[in-house]
Amino acid sequence: MSRWPTFLAPLLALVAAQEEAPQAAPPAPRLERLAWRFDSEKELADFETLAGTWTLSAGSLWCTTKGAREELRLRRPLNARGSATLTLFGGGRVALLLKAGAQETLVRVDRGEGRIAVEADGAPLAERPFEAKATGLLPFKVAWELDQLKVSVGDDEPFDVARPGAKAPFDSLAIVSLKSQPRFDALVVEREPVVELPPDVPGARNLTEAQKVAVEQAGALLASDDTNGAFEKLRDALGEPPPPAGEWPAPLLLMAQKVALRRPVLAGREPLAALVKSLERAAADGSATLTLPLRPGWSCEAAAVRRADGPVFTATCADPLVAVEIYRYDQKLTYWFGRDPKLVYTSGGGGATLGRARADEQQDLHAGATRVRDFDRSPRDVAGEKAWEYELSWPDPADRQKTMGQRELFFLHRGDTWRITLVGSPLAQQVAADDLAWLLTRFAVAR
Repeated sequence: MSRWPTFLAPLLALVAAQEEAPQAAPPAPRLERLAWRFDSEKELADFETLAGTWTLSAGSLWCTTKGAREELRLRRPLNARGSATLTLFGGGRVALLLKAGAQETLVRVDRGEGRIAVEADGAPLAERPFEAKATGLLPFKVAWELDQLKVSVGDDEPFDVARPGAKAPFDSLAIVSLKSQPRFDALVVEREPVVELPPDVPGARNLTEAQKVAVEQAGALLASDDTNGAFEKLRDALGEPPPPAGEWPAPLLLMAQKVALRRPVLAGREPLAALVKSLERAAADGSATLTLPLRPGWSCEAAAVRRADGPVFTATCADPLVAVEIYRYDQKLTYWFGRDPKLVYTSGGGGATLGRARADEQQDLHAGATRVRDFDRSPRDVAGEKAWEYELSWPDPADRQKTMGQRELFFLHRGDTWRITLVGSPLAQQVAADDLAWLLTRFAVAR
């Protein structure tokens, strides 16, 4: 006799049936739809021209050049599953280019010959004819998964194309014109929704996809000298209200710094103004202010000095590894420099005379040092004053295969000579070039 009460028998039978039944696969995520009608100039900002000339005219996208391969890349990435439908207006030989890392898959349509072909890294995978009118709208569609494509053109039945040896999903899409000047009526992309990653470092966050696109667009606008347009892209990407200053994504900060360096007045506009203000540091004796770069990782110490020779600020960045010292010589007339110290007489606080003696000393103190730039008038002013500078490089004592570099600028203000020393490997200084330019541009002394 069963030990289970009779009323439990139906429930136990149901549980047993569920355990034996195969588990249904979870439903595939719903695809996100992105569409471009090519009736607004703003839509071109979602694309990057890699070759040729592309423009919008009368509600269509037009490739105005006739090169062997004119390419317009979509700035938004693809995912492992999705589709793209491109509508051709009129004639032309065109293609959709799908890339997975360095691998290329080209879905090519030749309306004049009435053929559609699929190629992988130049090798043919499939080709077949299609029937369509010589004019009017002709859509062709590519749907993809990791191991195969489904391709169709016009009203024809779709056909499958395997991706032999495919190891990675497609990550980018481009429209291609092949020796023709086609017009396109629309582009529709469906893809799995983008999953935003968690923050990669405490106190910061990764770029959202919209922010990635905005950074690329801002860079393109900056390259075309549209600095205000680049600033607007970044401001829109931050949203309203913008995140706290410590949570701005690093790539967006670096692009904002480029924009503000190109047009300094923009550093005084919100939301950038509050961030810049939060990075301002004052000297302990009130003699100067230093604004740290927007790149995360910079720190600064203000020495407790008061009207005496010594460092006023010491700023460092861990990645790239560079250091900056701002030093004041206080209205004295004699200084000792060199491995075998020499007395240097200066007038009016020193200025160029003091700087020239310092350059000779530093070259003497670093074994194997060479002058990258002779001591001379600097191409930039600092703190509103004329400046002089020199630059050295020498083998790194810790690793003779590497090089260290030092650049020093000098300027005279109210009888004091100020020295700004930039130290780091040439590569690190090159990576941090915008940061160092920011420090020099925004350093100010009390008037």
